Amino acid sequence: MKKRCIIIGASRKSDLSFLPACLREDDYIVCADGGYSFARTLGISPDLIIGDFDSSDKPVDCGAEIIALPVKKDDTDTHYAVMECVKRGFDEFLLCGVSGGREDHSYSCLCSLKYLSDTGRKGCICDGDTVTRIIGKGVHSIPLKRGRGFGIFPFGCSSCTVTLKGFEYEADRLELLSERPMGCSNRALTDAPLVEIHSGTAIIFEYPL
Repeated sequence: MKKRCIIIGASRKSDLSFLPACLREDDYIVCADGGYSFARTLGISPDLIIGDFDSSDKPVDCGAEIIALPVKKDDTDTHYAVMECVKRGFDEFLLCGVSGGREDHSYSCLCSLKYLSDTGRKGCICDGDTVTRIIGKGVHSIPLKRGRGFGIFPFGCSSCTVTLKGFEYEADRLELLSERPMGCSNRALTDAPLVEIHSGTAIIFEYPL
């Protein structure tokens, strides 16, 4: 059983040059619709291609399993890919090429991260040097290098209560409100700093300074 699911989207404003170097042998690679063209450019062979193929031709003789979706449907191609791979038993997801284009599609992928978090799975969006995660209640060791930028905000809730350790601005049971951006422009002072979510759900951003 392959362990991590990589989903490649079709955003033309995402930087995917990092992706080939970070792939593992046991990654399960999925292309959401036009994401296949990016995978092919990077020399990446997917295991599964899923989409409605309204913005790209349906691949032929590509060696991958193909699931064709109807054009008129409730969820995005990327979210269908997430749900399909959840059905197949994956619990760790890396979404690439899904941000920086249409804002509604970018936001929909954050909703997919929330779905993964709510169902007890790990997921993140990686777009070049920026990583986005959504985390729920509990203590989380964030895979963040010293000196990296960090932001945290409520997501899908009006507020969340957090404790931050190992950051320039630490906090002890700080309530973050959705209408007040207090969690912006922080910085890691150690590798793998700790974030504890006492209530609510948080979205976190990791980026270079």
